[in-house]
Amino acid sequence: MNLTELEATAGRLVEEQERLKTIDAELAALSQEIKQDPKRNEKDKAFYELIGMDWSAPEHLSREAELKKERESVRESIKEAQSKVLDGVSSERLVIPLDPTPAKDEGTFTFKFRSGATFPKTVEELSTILGISTPLSIREVTIHQDKVVVRESDEYFAKKKIVDAFEDIRKTVKMKLSSQA
Repeated sequence: MNLTELEATAGRLVEEQERLKTIDAELAALSQEIKQDPKRNEKDKAFYELIGMDWSAPEHLSREAELKKERESVRESIKEAQSKVLDGVSSERLVIPLDPTPAKDEGTFTFKFRSGATFPKTVEELSTILGISTPLSIREVTIHQDKVVVRESDEYFAKKKIVDAFEDIRKTVKMKLSSQA
């Protein structure tokens, strides 16, 4: 897996998490409405029987059932995306498309992602998984959505620190995966 694929999956994950929040908010509002329904429904049903017409349940009852079904579908989608992100990050084959030629500036090396790529969703999701704020700081390596900055005066050691930082991330995610199993 490469970081571009991981970004797409992380993007889908973030969208689904937002969708779940929206569904939960709508269900909470409907729940309040439904709490008031039993008395009202009994009176409405009795009235319709009195006038000889069929009574049908209020729309929000069917809407609640639809939302609950949708919520379960979104939860499954989130679970699948989270699993794919965790598997991708912990993979020995994860490809990080950094430009091999860094910019040097007073004791730091800045490695941009190739082709001007950015990975905001991946960095955001890694932040959540690792429990650290963005940009991600692992030892002397700082991972931004568009670059990796290393505090080091030697290019060879800067590259080694990047490899070590991503290995630390991989190991941490693997430990989280094994604790979930």
